[in-house]
Amino acid sequence: MKLQKLTIKNLASIEDAVIDFENGPLSEESLFLICGETGAGKTTLLDAICLALYNETPRMERAENEKYRDIGQTFSSKKEDVSINDSRQLMRRNTNEAWTELEFTGSNEIPYTAKWYVARAHRKASGAIQDAKWTLENRKTNLQITKKNEIKAEIQAAIGLSFEQFCRTTLLAQGDFTKFLQSKESEKSDILEKLTGTGIYSEIGAKIYAITKEKRIEYENQNQKLEGIHVLTDEEINEISETTTTLNADINGNTVQKNTAVLKRDWLKRFAELILTQENQQKNWETKKEQLQSDDFLQKELLIKDWNNTADARNWLFSLKQQQQQQEKDREQTEKLKKSFIYLSSGCSWLKENLKELQAKLILAEEYLQTHAPLLPMFEQSQSIVTDLNAVLSARSRIAAYEKQIAELSRQQPVREQERTNKENDFNRKNEENQIKQQEINLLNARLESMNRNVLQEKKNVLETAKEKLLKAQNTLILLGEKKAALNIAEESLKSLEIKLQTSKSQHKELGNRFDTKKKAYDEIKMLYNKQKEAVEEWAQEARARLSVGDMCPVCGQKIESLSKDEDFQSVLAPIQQSLETKEKEYKEAEQTLNSNRTETKTYEDMIAGSRLATDKARKGYEFIQTEAEETCRQCNILIISNNTRDILERQIQENKQHLEDINARLNEVQILSNNISRLQHLKDGHQKVVETARNAFDTADKNLTKLKNDITNKHSLTESEKDIIRTTLERVSPLILWKGWQTEWNTAPTSFIERLQKSTVHYKLAQNRQSELKATISLIKKELDSISATQDLIYTAFPEWKKLPIEEKMEIKNLGMAWNTLNSEVSGLKQNISSVRKNIDELQANLTAFYTIHPDMNEARLVALSSYYSEQIENLRTGQQRLKEEEVATQTAFKLTTGQLEEHQSKKPEMEEEENLESLDSLIIALDEKIAVSNQALIRLKIQLEENTKNIARIKDEKKRADELREVYLKWDRLCHHFGDEKGKNFRNIAQSFVLKELLNGANFYLQHLTKRYELECQAGSLTILLRDFYQGGTPRPACTLSGGESFLVSLSLALGLSSLSRHSLSVDTLFIDEGFGTLSSDYLNTVMDTLEKLHQMGGKKVGIISHVEGLRERIKTQIQVKRIDNSRSEISTVRTL
Repeated sequence: MKLQKLTIKNLASIEDAVIDFENGPLSEESLFLICGETGAGKTTLLDAICLALYNETPRMERAENEKYRDIGQTFSSKKEDVSINDSRQLMRRNTNEAWTELEFTGSNEIPYTAKWYVARAHRKASGAIQDAKWTLENRKTNLQITKKNEIKAEIQAAIGLSFEQFCRTTLLAQGDFTKFLQSKESEKSDILEKLTGTGIYSEIGAKIYAITKEKRIEYENQNQKLEGIHVLTDEEINEISETTTTLNADINGNTVQKNTAVLKRDWLKRFAELILTQENQQKNWETKKEQLQSDDFLQKELLIKDWNNTADARNWLFSLKQQQQQQEKDREQTEKLKKSFIYLSSGCSWLKENLKELQAKLILAEEYLQTHAPLLPMFEQSQSIVTDLNAVLSARSRIAAYEKQIAELSRQQPVREQERTNKENDFNRKNEENQIKQQEINLLNARLESMNRNVLQEKKNVLETAKEKLLKAQNTLILLGEKKAALNIAEESLKSLEIKLQTSKSQHKELGNRFDTKKKAYDEIKMLYNKQKEAVEEWAQEARARLSVGDMCPVCGQKIESLSKDEDFQSVLAPIQQSLETKEKEYKEAEQTLNSNRTETKTYEDMIAGSRLATDKARKGYEFIQTEAEETCRQCNILIISNNTRDILERQIQENKQHLEDINARLNEVQILSNNISRLQHLKDGHQKVVETARNAFDTADKNLTKLKNDITNKHSLTESEKDIIRTTLERVSPLILWKGWQTEWNTAPTSFIERLQKSTVHYKLAQNRQSELKATISLIKKELDSISATQDLIYTAFPEWKKLPIEEKMEIKNLGMAWNTLNSEVSGLKQNISSVRKNIDELQANLTAFYTIHPDMNEARLVALSSYYSEQIENLRTGQQRLKEEEVATQTAFKLTTGQLEEHQSKKPEMEEEENLESLDSLIIALDEKIAVSNQALIRLKIQLEENTKNIARIKDEKKRADELREVYLKWDRLCHHFGDEKGKNFRNIAQSFVLKELLNGANFYLQHLTKRYELECQAGSLTILLRDFYQGGTPRPACTLSGGESFLVSLSLALGLSSLSRHSLSVDTLFIDEGFGTLSSDYLNTVMDTLEKLHQMGGKKVGIISHVEGLRERIKTQIQVKRIDNSRSEISTVRTL
């Protein structure tokens, strides 16, 4: 991921800011500083980036999710509860909107724009706060995403980091690592979880515990379920079988009796139905025969016959009526066309009068053109003439403007000359003052060189080196005492364990003898028990074979009611079985005691082995430290270590401290002088800017004066050029203007002259166009009149009497020729139609006369009456008549069939008692059905009981299999839980953190080697405590709490950089941010840290942004994002590169 540009509006104290990471100072450097006063808004830049990318901020994430009552309504217009960690709290007060926008390129090489926006209602500062809007735009496809889930998924794909991962890998948490180094052992795990994101392992461990508990409950529930399944005994199954047989016999007997009763009842029902059907069908047949003989039926038959015989005559009569109607329409059409003829004739008269008027206008136009013909060349060139004359007028206007500007510039010239003189004098004076300040700085620099700062620094370095050696020797002696004490403790512990081991071994022999005795007694009584058990079982088997229930007992002579069960015979073994259980319990207790002794002995042996290793390790450590102590003391000129060696070292340390204080005092004097020089140099640099400002002001005044003079010269030149244009143009135009004395009119009123020329030209061209139009119009009218005359002749041929029709008032008619052609077409069609209709009427009247002759009973009235019926009506009548005939035949046939069926049914009458009828038989059938239903229900219950028993047998098998499977699953999870699970998940988290911490330390040591060669980080086995191996003290490990403030910062920074590189996605972010912490570093350490951070760009292509207000960083890092306060509530941001 590559940051490109960040835009901020009204976020916290930042009013308006744009930070460009690709252009300007930030594009050239791998290390930049974010500086400003405390509270100015430096960390707000990080909040803005996180808000745009993740809709979250680190500072809000750390806040507790608590709420407060907004009584003053400073956040919202309503008195409502406001969440403390609401990101909208970052919106600057008394503003109506706020946003942050980040342009970046993802790891997938796609450019994006992420934006976080919040506003108040109605865009008023007093409006209610609205929900924040979060958008992501793909600038490659111009698609914008607005749904939060989709934005999170796209950001994850583009960057490869979640919000927590982004914070860990981009916003380096060296402050949290400092807290981790200084925290208690009980707090380290929680801090490391927050730093490395290993909380997931706590969740996994707790989940393992929860799943194990869930699987155990499932297994226990399955066992309870298995115990609740019931299976029938053999006696119960036999009883069900006997009951089923009895019920089946009852059902069969009742079913036979029922079938006989149903047969009799059905015969009686069918017989009654056939009698009733026969009577109804006979009535229907007689009704149909009456309908066929009715007058209505006969009249309909006659109507159908006449309608069929008069089809042609009815068509002729219908056609005759139509032709007569058409003949009447033709007469009306003739009158209509006659009126149109008269109307169009009046249009012809008007057209002839119009032709005469146009011919007169043509003569006038030709006379006008002939009069103005001499001026035709001028009119043809009029457009060019007008253009040139307008150009002359424009040139005259420009000359007047130039002369006015020349006067104004000439007035300004003395003022500009005086201004130049003043600026020159001011520059010379300030330049002399600056040279005096430089001379003063040179004198102080000479004094600084005479104080031999480098010599003093070398002496200080020698004393500090000696101090380190003395402190190292002192620490080594202290460590030697600790190692000696540890060795003594280890040796005493080893002796104590060896004594306990001997005691345990002596007890083992005694416990072994006791176990053998108890085991032998148990084996003997168990053998006796087995023999007696076999004898009892044989006796019981023999007794059952010889006796049975109902026999006489051979001992007491009484009748045997029941035989004893196996458990009755087993009661004989009860006394010896009790003795067996007692011996078994004693034997098991002796065995358990012996095993405990063996375990205890093995534990002591293991502990002794470990204690010996620890003692050897302590002895080697003591010997190593002793050698180290002798070496460090020799470096301090102490050849032999004795009891007063510590006092000697303490005196040397105090002497060294006194010498260092003297050197530091002299170096402080040097530093004060150097600071004074820097202060003067700073003042001189400020004055230098004043000199440069004065020089620039002088240069500006000089340039302004030169420009003024050049402008006056240019205006004079332009004026002469315009005059030349006027003279040349008039010389070119004069021969083209043919009016006499035109110069006088031009000089007095040039604009009016141009307008007169333009109007005259227009009038002449209009006359030419009018002449052409009149000629064309006259030609068209003549052609139209000739065409109309020919059309009139054709109409007269059809209607000769129309020649004598009177002509009405003359009037104009549009499209007169087309109207005459239309009239001619209609007249021709009308003439043909009249002839055709007259011929058709004659033919139809002849046909009807012949029909009436052949059918004297028919006349026109009868045909008209028959014509009132439609073919559908006649067809419906015919269908109804035919259907009535068919129904009569059908009813006759049905009556005969029913009579036959009745005779056949009577021949099949079953044997019946006199008292048996439908009611008695129905009652009998109902009673039998109830008995059968009761028996069937009992059978179904028994069948269900057997089926349930079969299912339960199979279910027991399945449930047992399921219980075994659940047991296997539970045992697997139980084993997993034993190693990794607990209720809060701490076990698995601790295991995971030990691996993560090891990887983290490897990465941190990589960066720590670039910062200092003195330390290396390592983790104490089985603990989260970080130790530092100090190579200046012989590689001795020591706790991190002994580090100075500056050293703690170096270690914390290394851990933070190691955490950043720990993520496999870390290379996807090209910029890291480090917030504060540099104030505790010495100048040497600060330089080393800066060199290392600058190398990060070479090592991984990363830029590093440092947030700090340490003054030394401002001098070292030239590229800076400066955050400056405007007032108490606003800040501004600028990106600069200092010199």
